[in-house]
Amino acid sequence: MKKILTLISLLYNVLFGFSQTNYYTTTKTFNEQGYTYQCDVNTKSGDIKLYNKNNKWTYVDQMKKGTNTPFYVTPENFSPLYVKDKNEAYNDSIFKVIVNNAFVNYKGKMKGWELNIITCTDSETGKISEVLFNFADFTPYATVPVYVYRQIETKLVGLKYTLTPLAKTLNYVYQWWAIEPK
Repeated sequence: MKKILTLISLLYNVLFGFSQTNYYTTTKTFNEQGYTYQCDVNTKSGDIKLYNKNNKWTYVDQMKKGTNTPFYVTPENFSPLYVKDKNEAYNDSIFKVIVNNAFVNYKGKMKGWELNIITCTDSETGKISEVLFNFADFTPYATVPVYVYRQIETKLVGLKYTLTPLAKTLNYVYQWWAIEPK
C-alpha cells in the first residue's frame, strides 16, 4: 500500500511539473491592467528577457555622457559606482525581501534556480528607474505570470543609491543581481 501511494504521489508531481504553463515561449507583448511588458526570447539559447515596455535603457549600452563609447566595468578599470553607505545596505537587504515576498507562492519551486535582475539607476538622481529580468526558458521562472515580475519592479523602482563621481558621468548605472528566492 505504501508503494502504491508513493507511486501515485510521484506521478502527481511529474504531471504537475509538466502541466505548468510556460508564459514566455515566443517574443511577445503582454498588455496587462495599466502596464505593458515585453518578452524577448532568443530561440537558439532559450534566454528570456522580460521588461516594462516603457524602459528606455534595455537595449542601450551604459556610456560616458556625451560620448558614443560604451562603458564596461572590467577588473582593470574597476571603480565602484555606488557609495557603500546606509542606502546601499538598506537596498541590498530590502531587495531580497521584495524578491522573496513576490515568490512566496512558489516556495521550493525555485530552489537551485537563480533569477537575474538588472536595474538601471538614473545617474542624475541615484534612483532605480528601470528593472528587467533574465531567465532561461527551462527554469521555473518561465512559469511565473508577468504580474509577479511587475510586483518586483514597482517595489524596486525609486530605491535610491548614493552614486560615486564616476557613476554621475554615465548615461545610467547598470547593475545586475543573481538571486534565488528563499
